[in-house]
Amino acid sequence: MIILITGAGSGIGKALSIYFSNKQNIVLAVSKSKKKIFELKVNYNNIIPFQCDVSKEDQVKKLHKRIIKKFSKIDVIINNAGIYGEVGKFYQSSFRKWKAAIEVNFFGTFLICKYFFNLLKKSKYKKIINFAGGGAFNALPNLSSYACSKSAVVRFSETISKELYQYKIKVNCVAPGFVDTEIHNSIIKAEKKKVGTSFYNHIIKKKKEGGVSMKTVISCVNFLVSTRSRNLTGKTISASFDKWNSKSFQKKISSINSSNRFTMTRVN
Repeated sequence: MIILITGAGSGIGKALSIYFSNKQNIVLAVSKSKKKIFELKVNYNNIIPFQCDVSKEDQVKKLHKRIIKKFSKIDVIINNAGIYGEVGKFYQSSFRKWKAAIEVNFFGTFLICKYFFNLLKKSKYKKIINFAGGGAFNALPNLSSYACSKSAVVRFSETISKELYQYKIKVNCVAPGFVDTEIHNSIIKAEKKKVGTSFYNHIIKKKKEGGVSMKTVISCVNFLVSTRSRNLTGKTISASFDKWNSKSFQKKISSINSSNRFTMTRVN
């Protein structure tokens, strides 16, 4: 398979790139950091690096032109690029810094889906996997831009799953839980008062405990990429909580698709 992964320079994106490159796939590894992305290429032959800031439309257009010259299709898109963005009360935030998380996390996901749709629909696999995160389903005080961006990613994924249904493209989200990666360093470096005592202590505690293993997240993504997920679409799956790996879950995929389970739905 040909798999496009954003945010591939570090954290979960890097781990996914390495994992899928070992499965005899071709991984199109996309990162804003040229240094990080080309270090991957040195060690893994099946990884092709591309430098791109996915929040910039002109750069995504150029990325598309570069890839379409080499490949006639893409089988799987994994939108993993993400940042926490501005930390603190929304009314004390810099608008420029506040919107950064929206631009990377949400606009980046939108732009990759928009411009690579034409390559994806030529595949027989046709999978889009987007990353949800903390705040998508619960309020996340002092991290409003991050929470809003991840909520937007979930609703966007649910919406386009219906728009792309006619093309047999499956769209789902992964909620990875706390995985001990570089993204959390920005929280630790921020003032505890700005982050909020509760969330700051939560991050510190999770780092000490180790949080969700990278193996669990990779296994969940692999499930969604594989035929085991069948026609599952328009859902957000928790890597560490949901029983996605059970035979019972897989047998019920048809009924899950026709229900509001694993979706962003108001509870009356």
